Amino acid sequence: MARAVTLYTVGHACPLCDEALAHLRSLQPEGGFELRVVVIDSDPLLAVRHALRVPVIEVDGSEALHGKVTLAALRAALGVSKVARRP
Repeated sequence: MARAVTLYTVGHACPLCDEALAHLRSLQPEGGFELRVVVIDSDPLLAVRHALRVPVIEVDGSEALHGKVTLAALRAALGVSKVARRP
């Protein structure tokens, strides 16, 4: 069963959200997780909970990261090790 990863984002321009989504999409093939993107603007409860912390990433229902998400931190949170590339 694939792990569930949820990205909470806003519906307007958010460079940190865009970067987190790009990182998630780049890791998805090797990480083997299902990605769900939730726009918090349409849900008042989510907007209050996450508005000042987006992007927020949950892994299997538990918050793993928020704010500036680096690829290294995301790899660690997902347990995806960096594969050395051959020349």
